[in-house]
Amino acid sequence: MSQREMNCEETKKHVHEYLQKELTEGELDAITAHIANCDHCEWEYDFESAVNNVIQLRCSETPADEIAEKILERIRSIDLNDIQH
Repeated sequence: MSQREMNCEETKKHVHEYLQKELTEGELDAITAHIANCDHCEWEYDFESAVNNVIQLRCSETPADEIAEKILERIRSIDLNDIQH
């Protein structure tokens, strides 16, 4: 299977699905390779992973789809450059 290369924008866009293993094997491999070679995307992966872990630990009920989507939109809209400085 040929491996598609991912850029930072695509990796950032799909990091949540990557963590949930909701992508194809090729996409998972491509994002894994990108994260391994990109410090910025590795930081974003670590951040998203930490957020997911906190949510899993603190929330026993699944939110309504509408609420979950609003939360994800807000997380994706955060400018990570502002957090790092």
